[in-house]
Amino acid sequence: MRTPLSSPLLGRLLRVLLAALCLAACAPAAKPRPELTPEATKEAELQREFALESLLERQDRLNALGYTMITANEPLCRQRGRVRKSLGLTADYFNTRDSKEWLPVLSKKWGVGENTIVVTGVVPGSAAAKAGVLRGDVITSMGVKAGHTGKRLNVTQEMDDMSAKGPVTLKLLRAGKTVSVTIPAPVDVCDSRFVVRIGDAVNAYADGKNVIVTYGIMNLYSKDEDLAVVLGHELAHNILGHARKDESGKMVPSTPEKEAEADAVGLYFTARAGFSIENAPNVWRRMAAQNPAHIRGSLVHPSSASRFVDMEAIKNEIMQRQAAGLPLIPKPRVVPGQ
Repeated sequence: MRTPLSSPLLGRLLRVLLAALCLAACAPAAKPRPELTPEATKEAELQREFALESLLERQDRLNALGYTMITANEPLCRQRGRVRKSLGLTADYFNTRDSKEWLPVLSKKWGVGENTIVVTGVVPGSAAAKAGVLRGDVITSMGVKAGHTGKRLNVTQEMDDMSAKGPVTLKLLRAGKTVSVTIPAPVDVCDSRFVVRIGDAVNAYADGKNVIVTYGIMNLYSKDEDLAVVLGHELAHNILGHARKDESGKMVPSTPEKEAEADAVGLYFTARAGFSIENAPNVWRRMAAQNPAHIRGSLVHPSSASRFVDMEAIKNEIMQRQAAGLPLIPKPRVVPGQ
């Protein structure tokens, strides 16, 4: 499912909206945007609140599923040298470059001001959750200086990297009070992050470090066990070295063989994470119903019909091993990097 991720959580939302505004502004003979009436201005702010909540709900779901996937499969990822530390939280850095229009919404929800770092998500059961970190905590000190370059700071990655050197102590502003929290020990996980992409396109893909999923595919697979099959597939692309860039910086196209291997290894990843795979092959029937072009396949992706048949066999193989109490160890079919 890899076709042509990892920016901070809310930064992606704001940049998408800003890009849309730019396209409108740069169109030939474009007219200035009409000023909103006071009533419409109030409604616009309410709609931004709805948009923010929608994004956070999807990111929470993806973080929970992804975290389960990368913790359960850490031993297999370690065999390939693809592990990292994780605190189990996401945080973002905000300033007026992101759009002044959004600051009132963020300020209302979390007290966000100029040059503010906010915890935007905490995975249940993670090291951060156990230490007492909460969504909406404003980070006032963590040993990383934000905003000192022209580039946006990836706070989440910075904090995970810091955790590899020892306990991470955060000074937080919570409901107007200062709180100090120490996260003693991060968790070893597969080296891959999960990011939501705004849009109705039904798509998911890997870029070597991240797994990106759209609103569209999350809507199509409303059951967690179905979406977990997709996440396992894309995680396999990253861990097996399929998703990589060439010397020019462009992503190397996938092949039917790599897609088939990601289907097989990914289903093992999904089963190891505790998700039911009994109906996993039906993911491809749903995909074909959504877009019949998948039935015939392409130069990159096998036919959805072939993928259903092959996944049915892999599912049976895994379930037989589960019934026999045997370890779930997938068999690689493609040399990494090829």
